[in-house]
Amino acid sequence: MKVISIEPLTRVEGHGRVDLHVQDGRLQRVQLALLEAPRLFEGLVRGRSFVEIPALVCRICSICSAVHRIAAATAIENALQLTIPPLAVKVRELLLLGGHIESHALHLFCLIYPDLRAAESILILLAKGDTSLKSGLELKRLGNRIQEVAGGRAIHPINIEVGGIVASPQPPALHALLAEIETMQGQLEGMLDPFKKGLYPPAAPVIAPRLTVAISGEFSLQGNTLSLPDGRILPADAYAGLLKERSLPWSNAKTPATEIFFTGALARQEAHHKQQGRDYAPGVAGIHANNVAQADEIIWALERSRTLIHDILAMTGAEVGSMPVTTGVAGSGTSVIEAPRGILIHHYVLDDRGQIAAADIVTPTAINQRAIEAQLLADLQETPEGELDAAAQRIVRAFDPCISCAVHILKV
Repeated sequence: MKVISIEPLTRVEGHGRVDLHVQDGRLQRVQLALLEAPRLFEGLVRGRSFVEIPALVCRICSICSAVHRIAAATAIENALQLTIPPLAVKVRELLLLGGHIESHALHLFCLIYPDLRAAESILILLAKGDTSLKSGLELKRLGNRIQEVAGGRAIHPINIEVGGIVASPQPPALHALLAEIETMQGQLEGMLDPFKKGLYPPAAPVIAPRLTVAISGEFSLQGNTLSLPDGRILPADAYAGLLKERSLPWSNAKTPATEIFFTGALARQEAHHKQQGRDYAPGVAGIHANNVAQADEIIWALERSRTLIHDILAMTGAEVGSMPVTTGVAGSGTSVIEAPRGILIHHYVLDDRGQIAAADIVTPTAINQRAIEAQLLADLQETPEGELDAAAQRIVRAFDPCISCAVHILKV
C-alpha cells in the first residue's frame, strides 16, 4: 500500500498532516494528524483558584479566545449555581458575536478566498488590489472592534469574570460601533457573493451526523443541551458519555471513540432550518457549503449585534454587571457553546476551597477529526493521484479546523 502524505496543511490554523493510503490506484484509508505541540491546559489549571481559570484557558488560542473565556466562566458559574445579571448576559453575547464575525471573516477571506481566485495566498491578491479581499479584511477588523468594546481588547478579553462582567461598555463606544456595523451591513451582500456563487469542486454530501447546541425558537449560539441527529436532546454534562474521547498515537488531539460527528456553521444552519420546518439549501455541494453557512452567519451576527448594542445602551446605568461570588462547597459544572467552528465544551470540578480538581475541554476540531477523515475518503475516491494534494487541502480547509484549540492532551 502506498501512503501519500500531505504536509504541511496550508491555510489552516495550526500544523497538521493528512496521510492518504492508496492501493491499486484507489484510496483505501485516510488518517488525519493534528501536530501542533500539546498545550496541556487541562493539567495546567489543576490546583488553581476558579477565579483565574477564564483568563488562563482563553490563551488556548488567539482567534477563539473570547469563546473560551465565556465558556470557562459559564462552566464555573454552573458549578457554583450562580446566575449572572442580564446586562452581563448581553455583553457576553456581544463579545461572542465579535469573535464569530472575526473568525468567519478570517477563514473566508484569508483561507478560502485564494482558492476561489486561483491564487496561492492573499498576499498575491492584495498586491493586485483585490477590492473584495480588502473589504473582507475590514469585516475582520470590525469583528475585532466589537471584541474590543465588549471584552476590553480584541485578543484575550479582560472584561469577563466569574459572576458576570467587569464593566459595561461605554455609550460613546457603543454608538460608534453601531455606526460601523450599519456601514458594513450596506456592503455585505456583494462582499459575500464570492462564497455563495463561487466555483467549488464536486463533493459528496456531508456524511457525518450533525451535533449542535440545542436551541428553540430564534437562532442562537448558546444553550444548555446538546442536539443529536436522531432527535435526542442531552444535558450538557452528558457529553463525556456521548463522545468518550480517546488519545491517538499519531495525533496530539483526542477524538471521539464512539460515533462520528460533524459540528460547525453548516450543522448549525441545517439544524435551525429543520427546526423551522424547511431545508437549508446553500447551493454548494458537500462540506464546501460550510463556507456559505459561515457567510450567512456573518449576516445574522451583525444584525444581532445591533440589537444587543441597543439593549445594552438601554440598560447602562440601571443594571449591575456582576454578582458576588462565594465558594465553600465542592461541585462541578459544564458549559456547551457554539464557537465559530462548532461545539465547544468546558467542564470543571471544584473542591471546597474553590480550586480546580479536574478539567476537561472538548473543541470543535477534536470532534470533527473523524468527520474530516470520512469526508476525505468519500470525496477523493475518483480523484487522480496528481490532484489529491490540492483537493484534500480544500476539503480540510472547508471544515475550518482550529488545530491550536484541539491539542491540549496531557498524555497519549
